[in-house]
Amino acid sequence: MRSTLAGATAITADRSLSGDGLRLRGKTAREFTIGRRLRELREQRSLTQQEMAVKAGVPRTYISRIENARLLPGPLMLRRIAGALAVEILALLPQSKNGNHHGDPELEALWEPFARHFLLLGPQEMSRVVSFARNLVDEGRTERVEAHLAAV
Repeated sequence: MRSTLAGATAITADRSLSGDGLRLRGKTAREFTIGRRLRELREQRSLTQQEMAVKAGVPRTYISRIENARLLPGPLMLRRIAGALAVEILALLPQSKNGNHHGDPELEALWEPFARHFLLLGPQEMSRVVSFARNLVDEGRTERVEAHLAAV
């Protein structure tokens, strides 16, 4: 299955770990940031990649691929990694320079409760939410294209 992440990254499902990972074909700053945050948090705890992998219950290569932006973990894997590091899942997500995940206080107020609730869902419900969001984005693109064509 091919999809687009952040409007720019082509991905395919990583079937080796219950489909809860996304293999990257292209990279954006967001993927580098998740890997960078994982490495920072792991090193702050003086954990090797192998020790981190054991705590999270995944192969060491999985941790390495995330840190090197070759794999973007799915929500369930983010939960396992956060648990292994004893941090909130939001600590692994990209942050702006001021420490917020988006820099916009209104968006931040919406994002954190959404992320917390989303991560409580099962895989099927998560998939439905992602499909719904993707449909909203696609509808927005369609409306923008139609508006542009009407103006031309």
